[in-house]
Amino acid sequence: MSLRLLSAALAVGIGLVGTSVGASAAVAVESARPVHVAIAVPITVPANSGSLISADALEQYTSPMGTLSRQLDAAIDRPVALGIDPRIIVSIRILGSSAPMTATAWLERLAGASNDTFPLAYADSDLTLATQAGSATVLESDGFDFAIDPALFAESSATGTPTPAPSGPPGISPPPSPTSTEPVDPVTPALPTSDDLVAWPFSLTGIAWPVDATAIASDLPVITASGYSTTILSSRNLARDPGAGALADVGGSRVLVSEDSVSTPLATAIRSTTATDFQADVSEMSAAIAAAGVAQSGSTATLFATLDRTALLAGNRLSDAIAAMQTNPNVTMVSMATALVGASATATVIDQPRPTERVALMRQLLEAQAAESQFASIASDPRAITSARRLELLALTAGSWNDNPTGWPVAVAEGLAASLELRSSVQVASTGDFNFLAAEAPLPIAVTNNLDQAVTVFVTVRPDTGLLSVGDSRVELLIEPDSQASAKIPAQAVSNGVVGVTVSLSSATGVPIGDVSRASINVQAGWETPVVIVIASIVVAVFGGGVVRNILRLRKGAAMRGTSA
Repeated sequence: MSLRLLSAALAVGIGLVGTSVGASAAVAVESARPVHVAIAVPITVPANSGSLISADALEQYTSPMGTLSRQLDAAIDRPVALGIDPRIIVSIRILGSSAPMTATAWLERLAGASNDTFPLAYADSDLTLATQAGSATVLESDGFDFAIDPALFAESSATGTPTPAPSGPPGISPPPSPTSTEPVDPVTPALPTSDDLVAWPFSLTGIAWPVDATAIASDLPVITASGYSTTILSSRNLARDPGAGALADVGGSRVLVSEDSVSTPLATAIRSTTATDFQADVSEMSAAIAAAGVAQSGSTATLFATLDRTALLAGNRLSDAIAAMQTNPNVTMVSMATALVGASATATVIDQPRPTERVALMRQLLEAQAAESQFASIASDPRAITSARRLELLALTAGSWNDNPTGWPVAVAEGLAASLELRSSVQVASTGDFNFLAAEAPLPIAVTNNLDQAVTVFVTVRPDTGLLSVGDSRVELLIEPDSQASAKIPAQAVSNGVVGVTVSLSSATGVPIGDVSRASINVQAGWETPVVIVIASIVVAVFGGGVVRNILRLRKGAAMRGTSA
């Protein structure tokens, strides 16, 4: 340690002053220059695998003691930036008139916050887990049209005394309210679009925030190519000059460095349950701030700190920790926007790869999603399938799952099972064995569709032998939602015998759909000719016998008349 750093550390130890519970914690730090400190905190929900947050969960989270209320209470209008999970915003807005009042009030309160804000990935999905599992881009949401219920945005007709128009989901303009007491026609406001649901006046954009200390060098080019201008990385994840500031350049990618020596005691302090522990953590944080201030070059040092994904999920002392820094005469709290301005020092990534087993599971999820996208090509509205499944995947890879190492594999298994069930929803119906009793006739192949929308598939029948000839190898078939339809496959009997056939389905582009089905067909080529002859013979015999009997009867009658005469 240099003499300068040692002097600063000693000054911190000598200059500490006491703190009181529930009040600001003042720590005097002797530093050679003022230190600017910016902090970012995430606004997220506990891990779950739903594409959207349910109304019941939102009501719980936004209740006075709910996790979202506590997070906002701790951070709103304080000098910290808020990284907001867009799934929270969308989940409240998409409920329209059925959204819990606590949720809409919470969203309006968030909209009025003075904090810097920036969007996290949807569901705060784990960016580096996806890239290290082979994703060529950062995974993003693909729209919400499939989940928009028009009934939740319809306004009933008004008569008599006008009533105030419903406020509707925050951020979506409601229709004008009636101004006349005369009966009026029902008014149906325009439905929100996917863009409407996710739109938010973020003060900062283009910021990627992976889970702390999880990046490897190959992650940054993928993140940058996906449209992000800045990536937040922990100082543990980087090799850089000790005097470098909060910004770094890593192979052309801009990085905002979260100073781990400050972030760790900050996160610990806000979870403290006793005043003694809190003071110790704040003292450690203040010492780190002072040391970094002395080490940095330039007239003003700038530090950036972050809280982990679960820091604010329960009761916390964030406001006390912020007060401690604000009362420190050598610390100036600045916005995240300020921390993003300045020169970048060159740095390299210290690889922190994800656990092999976790990456393997993520790879299975990506493979399943790719298969789902191919399967969805048979649907009349493929995005109604792919958009919903993408949101499920993002929620299943939320950063908060890292704190549930035993629950996540179970959730992944359930997600993979749901993917398989989806891809099995269009199948050849049980064919069984049947007879082919014509020289030429169509083979009826039934296909079931358990989806809630129509699909178009191509049916292929391949005989094992030449006993049966199939005229068209791919027959197009449209199947309505939740129904069954039969394709008529032209076939011709060549010879008698039993022939096995393989029946398969595919999309227009040749992607296999469902499982291959097998059947046995008993072919009786030309059976109708001898049958017709036999029937004709019987008809002739019956008709001829009748004629002979009539002749004999007439002759007998004539003979009897002649005798009597």
